[in-house]
Amino acid sequence: MSMSEKEHTSAETLVTPSEADSGPPDGGLRAWMVVVGGFLTYFVTFGLLNSFGTFQAYYGEDLLTSHSESAISWIGSIQVFLLFIGGVFFGPVFDTKGAKILFVPGTIFFALSLMFVSLCHEYYQFILAQSLLFGIADAMLFYPTISAIPHWFNRRRGLALGIVVAGSSLGGIAWPLILDRLFGTVGFAWALRIVGFISLGLLAPACLMVVPRLPPTKASEVPKAEIAAIFKDIPFILLVAGMLFVMWGMFIPFYYLPLYARQQGVDAAFANDLIAILNAGSLVGRVVSGGLADKMGRFNMAIICSLLSGIVLLCLHVMCTKGSIVTFALLYGLFSGGLISLQSACVAQITNNMQIIGIKIGVMMAVCSVGALTGAPIGGALISTENGKYSGLITFAGVILLAGTMLLVGSRWTLSRNVLQAV
Repeated sequence: MSMSEKEHTSAETLVTPSEADSGPPDGGLRAWMVVVGGFLTYFVTFGLLNSFGTFQAYYGEDLLTSHSESAISWIGSIQVFLLFIGGVFFGPVFDTKGAKILFVPGTIFFALSLMFVSLCHEYYQFILAQSLLFGIADAMLFYPTISAIPHWFNRRRGLALGIVVAGSSLGGIAWPLILDRLFGTVGFAWALRIVGFISLGLLAPACLMVVPRLPPTKASEVPKAEIAAIFKDIPFILLVAGMLFVMWGMFIPFYYLPLYARQQGVDAAFANDLIAILNAGSLVGRVVSGGLADKMGRFNMAIICSLLSGIVLLCLHVMCTKGSIVTFALLYGLFSGGLISLQSACVAQITNNMQIIGIKIGVMMAVCSVGALTGAPIGGALISTENGKYSGLITFAGVILLAGTMLLVGSRWTLSRNVLQAV
């Protein structure tokens, strides 16, 4: 290794070779700074992603009134699709090149995407700026963050990931409220520019905080047999299949809950705030589920979260009053909140070589991208088919979540048939 390569590795990982061999420290200033940087990243990126229901409602009333709800939902669905499919490209880049090569350009592209959205008027322009550029930038920031945490934490990994992903929930509380107020005061264009400047100010320090503990691995150092074994790993395959179904239904309330509430007679201003309420429940769920997962088992906790999310979603059939819809938002946020962090924690749990964690998370997220891309548009099509009624959408989302739960149970069963064991 050349002197320049050694200096790059030292700056990127902040550890000596002896520290790298000693295993994750499970704490300390360096480790928790990574968590803080990850929290800031998720507050901005996933927080805005979780706020798309606010954009969906605004576009349907103002900028894109000639387009159907299903067509508008494609803007957000493509965002999530690119975030997930980006793992195929950016996961291996993290493993072999480190975090900053993704984080710095990702931060720039993210801020630029919001500036470009502020200039949009036509549907195709929103697809280019808010779907494509935003989605790619989001992926460039997501994978270094979610892949770096397992480098620093093992025993407390669930808690660390829960805190990081809780940033997306806090962002999901703050951004809908901020956007809704800014839309009414400074207008759409300046609202997006202000959010862009805020995002840049939060992501810049995160660039310095999110670093891997282990040095980058050269592609030639990872045995091809070890990569091939990923696709023969039955627990991993069932986990990925289960998460595909979960992601197919999980994001639907983030798109359509405000519109559903309006149909039930809830006033428009409060209906838009339901996304913030949903994310408030999610904030609690992500931290609590992460802490409990370290004690009860990450697979066990993922199964519980997925099962309860599906049940609560199906209960929305009879939750038609303002109070009951608020209750749904809180409960669904609480139970679904941990799924994003727990899926990565589960992958890490069944990964022996942490230097290929980015590849495995990338494979899982790429498969899940199919569900993330098509879930909301399918929901919109079901609404149109039923002449504006939401019963088909609710049934689809709830049943598909329960189907995913059964596959997660299968994955856990291959690891241990002892139902009382923390897996």
